[in-house]
Amino acid sequence: MNLDALFEDIEAQGYFASSQSERNEEALPLSKFVLVAREEFPDLYLSMPLLGKDFIAGFQNRITRSSWILIQDYNHLELQENGTQVQVSKLDIKTVIQAHLIGGSVRIKVSLSTPEYCGYIIKVIGKMIEFVSFEAKPLLIPIASVKYLVVDKLSTQQEI
Repeated sequence: MNLDALFEDIEAQGYFASSQSERNEEALPLSKFVLVAREEFPDLYLSMPLLGKDFIAGFQNRITRSSWILIQDYNHLELQENGTQVQVSKLDIKTVIQAHLIGGSVRIKVSLSTPEYCGYIIKVIGKMIEFVSFEAKPLLIPIASVKYLVVDKLSTQQEI
């Protein structure tokens, strides 16, 4: 998976969107971090936030590693320290998965009561993610049911 390519695509979309004469949305204030408040899960801070059509994504910094997390189900966003601008994109979660996460190792959470699914995204079929767990168990996961999706290992070697 090539996250650099994802950011380049998003930056290009932002450039072309900003060059259009019609602008429906107000620009967001500058922010290095965003606090994401969720109903069923603990609040968390994301760095380098990306606000998509139906998700918020960014890096969740932990002591031992940094994970890229995409959150579809959240209640509130609160901008934190001033610094870099929040990247805004017209991409939806399905497009991000199809373009950049096929074949990628991910963790997917669909509800508070179920464990995370850990494995690989095979493809997107309509509104479903075809997924295979590390135990070789195939699953079809509705995109709408994804609470969050975590990419722990970002590879710049793999081209999508």
